[in-house]
Amino acid sequence: MGFWSCISSACSAVCSAVSSVCSSIGGAIMGGIGSLAPAISPWIAVAVKVISFLAELFTEKPEEEKPEELGMKAEMADKKPEDFDSINEYIEYLRQEMKVDAAKLENLSEEERMKYQVLGLGLYVKNIEEKQDMKLDPAFLKVVPEIINLGYSAQDIGNLMQSMKKNGVSDMKMYPEFMKGELLPGTPERKQVFTSVKDMVEQHFNGKEFNLGQELDKLADKVKD
Repeated sequence: MGFWSCISSACSAVCSAVSSVCSSIGGAIMGGIGSLAPAISPWIAVAVKVISFLAELFTEKPEEEKPEELGMKAEMADKKPEDFDSINEYIEYLRQEMKVDAAKLENLSEEERMKYQVLGLGLYVKNIEEKQDMKLDPAFLKVVPEIINLGYSAQDIGNLMQSMKKNGVSDMKMYPEFMKGELLPGTPERKQVFTSVKDMVEQHFNGKEFNLGQELDKLADKVKD
């Protein structure tokens, strides 16, 4: 089996395991987290850094908390998100009431760690969506690693989200739609996303000279790949 086949096989196994845990916990929110797994698992190493940073930026995530720890706690708990008034309250319940054995956390197999990381990151995504009143659509999450591969940072992703919200965009799937040319010229949505991406690029270069057209082309090429 080739390298990429192994990666694909591992991601498939992790997605199946995540779906099983989400079904066991029950509820629409966990079902939504299960549907995020295919968008997160292929770039899990980068996702852990980027989504964890966004959770620290937009929610009350402690800097030292690992997503796999939160994922393990969700599996252990006898309550689901719908038992609480908000996702934030559910996550705080997990943090305060569920205790994870440190040795077990340390000695997880690679596949187990990925499973719990995806669960934890999914909870972070749902918490960010709740706090920011924005949707982090899987279509957007899939292109985040491509933005990072171009030299942009987790902070840049956060800046993009903040600019999108400021400009009236509530669903981040409009970013890949804009980059694929799916937003019609002259529409308010196209202008809102263009302004937001321009803001992100300007903040990224921080006063240094750059060619906006070239940067937009590079970002668009990554989305179209």
